[in-house]
Amino acid sequence: MNERRLPGVAVLLAAMLVAGCASRERAARDTFAERFTCPIERVTATKVDGVRRSEVLERATPIPDPPAEIRADPARLAQWTDSLRVSPGFDGYYEGYRAAGCGHRAEYLCTCPIEAPIAKQAACTCEAPSVPLLSDGMQGERE
Repeated sequence: MNERRLPGVAVLLAAMLVAGCASRERAARDTFAERFTCPIERVTATKVDGVRRSEVLERATPIPDPPAEIRADPARLAQWTDSLRVSPGFDGYYEGYRAAGCGHRAEYLCTCPIEAPIAKQAACTCEAPSVPLLSDGMQGERE
């Protein structure tokens, strides 16, 4: 009985490897298509080079001004700043994308945290940052 299932499982695994491997680019297109109700074949997504997730998040939530007593002490000020800084440790997992279609544009930070081809299919996700991906980035969502 197990011998009969083996070919079926092999075919299923092969189909998953060939047909479904998601990517950050595909996740950006899917996210955009769902958000703007735009057919996926009319959506383009282009990778934006030089995007660092930590920098995007720091621009979105700047470090607040410290209390006067901390500001007056360089060691405490350094500790204050370091404690609020976003770790760049996850930057390598994220890529920035600009997507467009159906009269709209949007930017996304996308990640595929699981690199195994089969598991990767449903693992890629994207989030729209509240600030442009790059400090001189695109403004607005309309084309």
